[in-house]
Amino acid sequence: MAPQLASARAAAARDKLRGSLSRYYRLENFDLFFAPSLHISRVLLSQLFLRQEQSRNHTRYASHYPVSELSVLPTLPMTAGNIALVDHVDMQQGRVRALSECQSHGVTDASESFATQLHKRLVSDARLFVARLDRHAALCGDLVLIALRTADFSTLVRSELRLFEQGLALGGAPEQALAMMKDSEWRPYNIAMVEKIALDSPFILHSIQQPGLPFALFPLPNGLNASELPQDIQVLPEQAQLRLCADVRGGVNKQLNVTPALKKRLKDVLMLSRDS
Repeated sequence: MAPQLASARAAAARDKLRGSLSRYYRLENFDLFFAPSLHISRVLLSQLFLRQEQSRNHTRYASHYPVSELSVLPTLPMTAGNIALVDHVDMQQGRVRALSECQSHGVTDASESFATQLHKRLVSDARLFVARLDRHAALCGDLVLIALRTADFSTLVRSELRLFEQGLALGGAPEQALAMMKDSEWRPYNIAMVEKIALDSPFILHSIQQPGLPFALFPLPNGLNASELPQDIQVLPEQAQLRLCADVRGGVNKQLNVTPALKKRLKDVLMLSRDS
Protein backbone atom coordinates (compact mmCIF):
# COMPACT_ATOMS: atom_id res chain seq x y z
CA MET A 1 0.00 0.00 0.00
CA ALA A 2 1.37 3.44 -0.96
CA PRO A 3 2.42 5.55 2.05
CA GLN A 4 -0.01 8.32 1.14
CA LEU A 5 -2.92 5.87 0.93
CA ALA A 6 -1.97 4.21 4.20
CA SER A 7 -1.74 7.61 5.90
CA ALA A 8 -5.13 8.63 4.54
CA ARG A 9 -6.73 5.38 5.73
CA ALA A 10 -5.21 5.79 9.20
CA ALA A 11 -6.48 9.37 9.44
CA ALA A 12 -9.94 8.27 8.33
CA ALA A 13 -10.00 5.53 10.98
CA ARG A 14 -9.01 7.99 13.70
CA ASP A 15 -11.71 10.43 12.62
CA LYS A 16 -14.34 7.69 12.49
CA LEU A 17 -13.33 6.52 15.96
CA ARG A 18 -13.58 10.08 17.26
CA GLY A 19 -17.15 10.25 16.03
CA SER A 20 -18.10 6.88 17.52
CA LEU A 21 -16.58 7.67 20.93
CA SER A 22 -18.25 11.06 20.96
CA ARG A 23 -21.61 9.46 20.26
CA TYR A 24 -21.36 6.58 22.75
CA TYR A 25 -19.75 8.55 25.57
CA ARG A 26 -21.36 12.00 25.31
CA LEU A 27 -18.16 13.75 24.31
CA GLU A 28 -19.67 16.29 21.92
CA ASN A 29 -18.18 19.16 23.94
CA PHE A 30 -14.64 17.76 23.69
CA ASP A 31 -11.94 17.59 21.05
CA LEU A 32 -10.59 14.03 21.02
CA PHE A 33 -7.06 12.83 20.34
CA PHE A 34 -5.27 9.49 20.59
CA ALA A 35 -1.93 8.23 21.89
CA PRO A 36 -0.54 4.70 22.26
CA SER A 37 0.11 4.92 26.02
CA LEU A 38 -0.37 7.04 29.11
CA HIS A 39 3.34 7.80 29.15
CA ILE A 40 3.27 9.23 25.64
CA SER A 41 0.08 11.15 26.48
CA ARG A 42 1.91 12.72 29.40
CA VAL A 43 4.90 13.68 27.25
CA LEU A 44 2.66 15.17 24.55
CA LEU A 45 0.69 17.28 27.00
CA SER A 46 3.86 18.40 28.75
CA GLN A 47 5.29 19.56 25.44
CA LEU A 48 2.03 21.28 24.58
CA PHE A 49 1.80 23.21 27.84
CA LEU A 50 5.51 24.04 27.80
CA ARG A 51 5.12 25.65 24.39
CA GLN A 52 1.99 27.45 25.55
CA GLU A 53 3.82 28.81 28.59
CA GLN A 54 6.73 29.93 26.43
CA SER A 55 4.33 31.72 24.10
CA ARG A 56 2.58 33.33 27.08
CA ASN A 57 5.89 34.55 28.47
CA HIS A 58 6.92 35.84 25.07
CA THR A 59 3.75 37.93 24.86
CA ARG A 60 4.15 39.13 28.45
CA TYR A 61 7.75 40.25 27.98
CA ALA A 62 7.11 41.78 24.58
CA SER A 63 5.48 44.77 26.25
CA HIS A 64 8.44 45.41 28.59
CA TYR A 65 11.62 44.63 26.65
CA PRO A 66 13.17 45.63 23.34
CA VAL A 67 12.72 43.19 20.47
CA SER A 68 16.38 42.17 20.70
CA GLU A 69 15.80 40.81 24.22
CA LEU A 70 12.61 38.85 23.63
CA SER A 71 14.49 35.54 23.39
CA VAL A 72 15.80 35.96 26.94
CA LEU A 73 12.95 34.29 28.81
CA PRO A 74 12.91 33.19 32.46
CA THR A 75 13.73 29.57 33.25
CA LEU A 76 10.51 27.53 33.24
CA PRO A 77 9.93 24.84 35.89
CA MET A 78 8.19 22.65 33.33
CA THR A 79 10.23 20.25 31.21
CA ALA A 80 9.10 17.55 28.81
CA GLY A 81 7.27 14.78 30.60
CA ASN A 82 6.91 16.33 34.02
CA ILE A 83 3.18 17.07 34.08
CA ALA A 84 1.60 14.80 36.67
CA LEU A 85 -1.22 12.43 35.77
CA VAL A 86 -3.57 12.47 38.75
CA ASP A 87 -5.90 9.48 39.15
CA HIS A 88 -9.58 10.41 39.28
CA VAL A 89 -10.14 7.14 41.13
CA ASP A 90 -7.44 6.37 43.69
CA MET A 91 -7.32 2.59 43.44
CA GLN A 92 -5.10 2.20 46.51
CA GLN A 93 -7.31 4.26 48.78
CA GLY A 94 -10.57 3.21 47.15
CA ARG A 95 -11.84 6.75 46.80
CA VAL A 96 -12.86 9.22 44.13
CA ARG A 97 -10.85 12.43 43.97
CA ALA A 98 -12.71 15.62 43.22
CA LEU A 99 -12.02 16.73 39.68
CA SER A 100 -11.02 20.13 41.04
CA GLU A 101 -8.31 18.37 43.07
CA CYS A 102 -7.11 16.45 40.01
CA GLN A 103 -7.03 19.54 37.82
CA SER A 104 -5.19 21.66 40.37
CA HIS A 105 -2.34 19.15 40.55
CA GLY A 106 -2.01 18.05 36.92
CA VAL A 107 -3.95 16.24 34.22
CA THR A 108 -6.82 13.96 35.22
CA ASP A 109 -6.21 10.28 34.53
CA ALA A 110 -9.76 9.02 34.11
CA SER A 111 -8.85 5.45 33.17
CA GLU A 112 -10.81 4.09 36.14
CA SER A 113 -13.82 6.41 35.83
CA PHE A 114 -14.38 6.68 32.07
CA ALA A 115 -17.30 4.41 31.04
CA THR A 116 -18.32 3.70 34.65
CA GLN A 117 -20.92 5.11 37.02
CA LEU A 118 -18.64 8.17 37.33
CA HIS A 119 -18.71 8.90 33.61
CA LYS A 120 -21.50 11.47 33.67
CA ARG A 121 -19.70 13.51 36.34
CA LEU A 122 -16.45 13.25 34.41
CA VAL A 123 -17.76 14.59 31.11
CA SER A 124 -19.82 17.25 32.88
CA ASP A 125 -17.00 18.75 34.95
CA ALA A 126 -13.60 17.81 33.49
CA ARG A 127 -11.69 20.31 31.35
CA LEU A 128 -9.03 17.86 30.24
CA PHE A 129 -8.55 14.15 30.87
CA VAL A 130 -6.78 11.07 29.56
CA ALA A 131 -8.18 7.55 29.74
CA ARG A 132 -7.09 4.08 28.72
CA LEU A 133 -9.75 2.55 26.50
CA ASP A 134 -9.12 -1.03 27.59
CA ARG A 135 -10.29 -0.46 31.15
CA HIS A 136 -14.03 0.06 31.38
CA ALA A 137 -14.81 0.83 27.72
CA ALA A 138 -13.53 -2.69 26.89
CA LEU A 139 -11.76 -1.56 23.74
CA CYS A 140 -8.19 -2.27 22.59
CA GLY A 141 -5.27 -1.90 24.97
CA ASP A 142 -2.83 0.14 22.89
CA LEU A 143 -4.98 3.24 22.74
CA VAL A 144 -5.34 6.17 25.14
CA LEU A 145 -7.92 8.90 24.72
CA ILE A 146 -6.98 12.54 25.31
CA ALA A 147 -10.04 14.75 25.68
CA LEU A 148 -9.94 18.57 25.81
CA ARG A 149 -13.10 20.55 26.45
CA THR A 150 -13.37 22.62 23.27
CA ALA A 151 -14.52 25.83 24.97
CA ASP A 152 -11.60 25.84 27.42
CA PHE A 153 -8.70 25.58 24.96
CA SER A 154 -7.67 27.76 22.05
CA THR A 155 -7.78 26.68 18.43
CA LEU A 156 -3.98 26.92 18.38
CA VAL A 157 -3.59 24.50 21.29
CA ARG A 158 -5.98 22.00 19.75
CA SER A 159 -4.34 22.31 16.32
CA GLU A 160 -0.89 21.68 17.81
CA LEU A 161 -2.14 18.58 19.60
CA ARG A 162 -3.65 17.32 16.34
CA LEU A 163 -0.26 17.73 14.68
CA PHE A 164 1.39 15.85 17.54
CA GLU A 165 -1.13 13.03 17.13
CA GLN A 166 -0.47 12.73 13.41
CA GLY A 167 3.16 11.97 14.16
CA LEU A 168 2.37 9.04 16.44
CA ALA A 169 2.43 5.41 15.40
CA LEU A 170 -0.93 4.03 16.52
CA GLY A 171 -0.69 0.93 14.35
CA GLY A 172 -4.02 -0.81 13.83
CA ALA A 173 -5.45 0.21 17.22
CA PRO A 174 -8.12 2.63 15.87
CA GLU A 175 -9.33 0.04 13.36
CA GLN A 176 -9.36 -2.62 16.07
CA ALA A 177 -11.41 -0.40 18.37
CA LEU A 178 -13.92 0.29 15.59
CA ALA A 179 -14.23 -3.43 14.88
CA MET A 180 -14.89 -4.16 18.56
CA MET A 181 -17.61 -1.52 18.64
CA LYS A 182 -19.34 -3.26 15.74
CA ASP A 183 -19.47 -6.56 17.64
CA SER A 184 -23.07 -7.31 18.59
CA GLU A 185 -21.98 -8.32 22.11
CA TRP A 186 -20.03 -5.14 22.86
CA ARG A 187 -21.58 -2.72 25.33
CA PRO A 188 -20.04 0.70 25.99
CA TYR A 189 -20.18 0.86 29.79
CA ASN A 190 -19.13 -1.11 32.83
CA ILE A 191 -22.32 -0.82 34.87
CA ALA A 192 -21.11 -2.77 37.93
CA MET A 193 -21.15 -1.09 41.32
CA VAL A 194 -20.10 -2.42 44.72
CA GLU A 195 -21.30 -1.37 48.16
CA LYS A 196 -19.53 -2.02 51.46
CA ILE A 197 -18.77 -5.69 52.17
CA ALA A 198 -18.28 -7.28 55.59
CA LEU A 199 -17.18 -10.88 56.21
CA ASP A 200 -17.01 -12.62 59.58
CA SER A 201 -15.59 -15.92 58.31
CA PRO A 202 -13.22 -17.48 57.46
CA PHE A 203 -11.52 -14.11 58.04
CA ILE A 204 -12.94 -10.93 59.51
CA LEU A 205 -12.88 -8.47 56.65
CA HIS A 206 -14.44 -5.06 56.02
CA SER A 207 -14.09 -3.36 52.67
CA ILE A 208 -12.56 0.10 52.69
CA GLN A 209 -13.51 1.42 49.24
CA GLN A 210 -15.97 4.21 48.67
CA PRO A 211 -19.40 2.67 47.89
CA GLY A 212 -20.52 2.71 44.28
CA LEU A 213 -17.19 1.94 42.62
CA PRO A 214 -16.73 -1.12 40.37
CA PHE A 215 -14.36 -2.84 42.79
CA ALA A 216 -14.00 -3.86 46.42
CA LEU A 217 -10.85 -3.19 48.44
CA PHE A 218 -9.85 -4.96 51.66
CA PRO A 219 -6.90 -4.96 54.03
CA LEU A 220 -4.88 -8.13 53.49
CA PRO A 221 -5.83 -10.52 56.33
CA ASN A 222 -3.15 -12.12 58.45
CA GLY A 223 -2.60 -15.81 57.78
CA LEU A 224 -3.90 -15.74 54.21
CA ASN A 225 -1.88 -17.69 51.66
CA ALA A 226 -2.03 -15.05 48.94
CA SER A 227 0.01 -17.11 46.46
CA GLU A 228 -2.91 -19.52 45.98
CA LEU A 229 -5.56 -16.93 45.18
CA PRO A 230 -7.07 -16.90 41.66
CA GLN A 231 -6.27 -14.13 39.21
CA ASP A 232 -9.55 -12.28 39.65
CA ILE A 233 -8.54 -11.47 43.23
CA GLN A 234 -5.63 -9.06 43.05
CA VAL A 235 -3.10 -9.07 45.85
CA LEU A 236 -1.31 -5.76 46.42
CA PRO A 237 1.57 -6.75 48.71
CA GLU A 238 3.09 -3.27 49.02
CA GLN A 239 -0.22 -1.86 50.20
CA ALA A 240 -1.19 -5.05 52.07
CA GLN A 241 -4.52 -5.11 50.25
CA LEU A 242 -6.88 -7.38 48.33
CA ARG A 243 -8.86 -6.01 45.39
CA LEU A 244 -11.79 -7.57 43.54
CA CYS A 245 -12.83 -5.82 40.34
CA ALA A 246 -16.25 -6.17 38.73
CA ASP A 247 -17.14 -5.80 35.07
CA VAL A 248 -20.71 -6.04 33.81
CA ARG A 249 -21.36 -4.68 30.35
CA GLY A 250 -24.31 -2.41 29.74
CA GLY A 251 -25.60 0.85 28.33
CA VAL A 252 -25.75 4.41 29.53
CA ASN A 253 -27.87 5.15 32.64
CA LYS A 254 -27.77 1.49 33.69
CA GLN A 255 -26.26 0.09 36.86
CA LEU A 256 -26.06 -3.28 38.57
CA ASN A 257 -25.25 -3.85 42.22
CA VAL A 258 -22.87 -6.84 42.25
CA THR A 259 -22.11 -6.70 45.98
CA PRO A 260 -23.74 -10.05 46.87
CA ALA A 261 -21.94 -11.87 44.04
CA LEU A 262 -18.54 -10.41 44.99
CA LYS A 263 -19.09 -11.21 48.65
CA LYS A 264 -19.93 -14.84 47.83
CA ARG A 265 -16.97 -15.11 45.48
CA LEU A 266 -14.58 -13.77 48.10
CA LYS A 267 -15.93 -16.00 50.85
CA ASP A 268 -15.71 -19.12 48.68
CA VAL A 269 -12.13 -18.37 47.64
CA LEU A 270 -11.00 -17.62 51.19
CA MET A 271 -12.59 -20.83 52.47
CA LEU A 272 -10.66 -22.83 49.87
CA SER A 273 -7.47 -20.97 50.66
CA ARG A 274 -7.82 -21.64 54.36
CA ASP A 275 -8.62 -25.33 53.83
CA SER A 276 -5.62 -25.82 51.58
